[in-house]
Amino acid sequence: MSQVTETEVFRACRTLFGPELQLSRDFLSYLKPAGVRSAYRKKAKMTHPDRFAVSSHATRSRQQRLFQDLNQAHQTVQSYLKQKNHFPSGHFATTRATRPAYSQTKYQWQDSQKQQQRGPLPARPLQFGLFLYYLGIIPFTAVISAIIWQRKQRPVLGEIARHWGWLKESDITRIINHRSGVHKFGERAEQLGLLNPLQVRTLLFHQRSRQQQMGHYFVSQGYFSEATLHQLLHKLAEHNRTFRRGLGDHYYFHHR
Repeated sequence: MSQVTETEVFRACRTLFGPELQLSRDFLSYLKPAGVRSAYRKKAKMTHPDRFAVSSHATRSRQQRLFQDLNQAHQTVQSYLKQKNHFPSGHFATTRATRPAYSQTKYQWQDSQKQQQRGPLPARPLQFGLFLYYLGIIPFTAVISAIIWQRKQRPVLGEIARHWGWLKESDITRIINHRSGVHKFGERAEQLGLLNPLQVRTLLFHQRSRQQQMGHYFVSQGYFSEATLHQLLHKLAEHNRTFRRGLGDHYYFHHR
């Protein structure tokens, strides 16, 4: 069996679950076939070329490429999961964190000494979903579900730039076709000299401003109340201020 490298798996996971996903070996240790299939089906509905049959030739070509990339990513992750089962140690070491105990029904979070925590929070800024995960408030599958829910609300970065006149259709195709590790759309656009850093930050800020905050997803799913949400956001802000270490006020770490 041809073994899949860590870089290949991470790149494939970004394609399947979205570039905002903060990948780690902990994530890979929790990855299951059912979650991969679910992410693939949702993404396939969004990117299938048949949805763009009456679009321009450039758009159809772009979607065909995206759909091919999605299928390749799905195959890569499935191969990794088979590899992990066939070789328990895997092609590369994966840290298997102990799953926290939580009830089958979603429990209410309480700020008390009884709160179950996974251990020390990582000494680095965290996004809200991972902050909740490390506190033991939500399972990791809920982080993925929230990211997918949130991404559905976002306009596509390239389409925003095209609408604003910053990119042409040919530029978008060039960026998508540019292969450079696991870099995101904005990073690839910068590498090609098609967008400058300020434009990328502006596009990302606008894109994120068009979606509901992730905390509302967890409230709607019954993990905690609206009042508790504000308490948790305050705790997250305190944590990120402590470990920002010269990163300034980059919005990424305040993102809910």
